[in-house]
Amino acid sequence: MAREERVRFRYGICLNDSCSKCKSKEVQEIPARKELVCAECGKPLRECPPPKKGMDMKKIGIIAAAVLILGGGGAAIALSGGEEQPAEAPVEAVDSQKVDTPAVATPEAPEAPAPEAAKPEPKKADPAPAKPAPSAKNPSWGKYEGARNAEGKPHGNGILRITSTTTINGETAQPGETIEGVFRDGYVNMGTWYKKDGNAVVVKGIKVI
Repeated sequence: MAREERVRFRYGICLNDSCSKCKSKEVQEIPARKELVCAECGKPLRECPPPKKGMDMKKIGIIAAAVLILGGGGAAIALSGGEEQPAEAPVEAVDSQKVDTPAVATPEAPEAPAPEAAKPEPKKADPAPAKPAPSAKNPSWGKYEGARNAEGKPHGNGILRITSTTTINGETAQPGETIEGVFRDGYVNMGTWYKKDGNAVVVKGIKVI
């Protein structure tokens, strides 16, 4: 009967730590025609002999723990019928202090450009000398107030105040009278003569200077 079960079924233990069947150390019975994978997580099972009837579950747990700890060592040999598994080559520990780490060159900071010498400010040209104001020219018999030309003669709007008796257009002009209007190059171009008697006479072409 036992020989018929070996033909019909295969047995294995799940090695997936996150699987509950692995944690319970359960020996799973898988039909011979199916893949030897865990019925819960689908991970490959480590094949082992079928559990003996009435076998102490504590012993099964100890055997499974030995398989996990030894990674398929002596306990796996016992479960697989005495076949010796090749031992894995030991991993040589690497001394971190003896490992040469290539030195990384630190890039040098670029030198700051030298500050440019301050350029001298261009010399300001000396201001042109102010032209002297034209000397104001007035007639001997009066005083002119207003615009003048470059020669200082009455030229533009202005007032000619009569300061002493004189003759204008054959008439006597007395101190205190005025001629107001537009002057051109020392002449009355067009103006009004205001007399003391209250009369106003339009005059033009009278030479002042």
